[in-house]
Amino acid sequence: MKIAYLVSLYPAPSHTFIERELRALEASGIEIMRFSVRRPKSCDIVDETARFEGSQVRWLVPAPIGPLLAALVWAVFTHPVRLFSTLKYALSKANGLRSKLRWLAYWGEGILLAYWMTLGGAEHLHCHFGNSGSNTAMIAAQLAGLPFSITFHGIDLDEPELFRHGDKLQHCAFAVCISEYGRQILLSNGRGVDASKVHTIRCGYALPVEQVISPLPGNNHIVCVARLSPEKGHGILLDALQILHERHLPFSCTLVGGGPLDSQIKNRIEGTKLKGLVTVAGTRSPAEVREFIAQADVAVLASFGEGIPIVLMEAFAQKRPVVATNVGGIPELLSDWVNGRLVAPGDPISFANAVESVLRDHRAAEEMGQAGWDVVTAKHDPQKSTEQLHRLLAQSVQRRRMEAGIRHVRRRPGGAVVTPNAPTNLPAD
Repeated sequence: MKIAYLVSLYPAPSHTFIERELRALEASGIEIMRFSVRRPKSCDIVDETARFEGSQVRWLVPAPIGPLLAALVWAVFTHPVRLFSTLKYALSKANGLRSKLRWLAYWGEGILLAYWMTLGGAEHLHCHFGNSGSNTAMIAAQLAGLPFSITFHGIDLDEPELFRHGDKLQHCAFAVCISEYGRQILLSNGRGVDASKVHTIRCGYALPVEQVISPLPGNNHIVCVARLSPEKGHGILLDALQILHERHLPFSCTLVGGGPLDSQIKNRIEGTKLKGLVTVAGTRSPAEVREFIAQADVAVLASFGEGIPIVLMEAFAQKRPVVATNVGGIPELLSDWVNGRLVAPGDPISFANAVESVLRDHRAAEEMGQAGWDVVTAKHDPQKSTEQLHRLLAQSVQRRRMEAGIRHVRRRPGGAVVTPNAPTNLPAD
């Protein structure tokens, strides 16, 4: 069974969970073809694993001229009806010139992806994130005549009309959400779609051996691992840290991650009394991220929107308590006063109070960290997550093979029916 995977940007520091998913599926016997819409920058290749993954990926943008021309010729001569029907669909619902140009770009990307998938013998296309990358995926799947599926996360659920979620749910083989919260949002956006097509599969996370976990250092160090972008709420976090400083609570904080707000956040820190207390560490490798967490007493996240952040699992994997906002699927992982503190988004005073409550009670912080470990153990078993996704992919491929066999049914003399193209070794559920 060969599956094509598409991500908007891969490899990337914030997408290491996709790399783990791909490796787990390959270990389960699935062959994976890796595709990314955009090519990552050199600073996004943070370790040897990312470098190896990058060597396995084909990028759609910038499009290689030779393969793109070959893909256009292939589409015109082999699937002309599909080619022009997908073009009509792409442009028909796009309002305004700018939107039409964007969808024309998705259509071009879809042609190239469909061509590469057909040459490679893919039997299904799976896409991570229900944003612009899934626009390309839907067009490519229709051109190639393949079933497709999408994993939705968090903020990619926010604009269902812009990204045509209803159409995607109607045409996809199945959809996955990483939280039950996300599943309910997606079903609501789907306007009557068959609920059995939408599944909750939680991101799996392999926990380390307990003996290698270091105890809480007890030095009031705070870590925030998040992309430096508006939805992550770094402004609220800095406001909260300023409040803690004014209360004369000793602390230090490291912000791990890069992004469009990098300069703005650094300038803000330089211009306040947080200078010397808050450090921006930039984009780091997974191993370095784990080390930053190990040096902290609490991990924090002040986001305005999330699915279920992997960084919270990474903190719980090292038995660190968490302070995070009550958004998206976070409450499915984090319970207030159980494995950390859960606060309303956009409220720096409440955030400061929550962080202070954790830092001032070392014993309670240790208990919260242990409770976090227990939650990840119970809800985010990587083997179970892999088995769930493998089963859905196998069922889709099986249906496609059976449909292909039915289309090629022929009758022998005497009325006997044979299906020469029907599968003989179907993947197990």
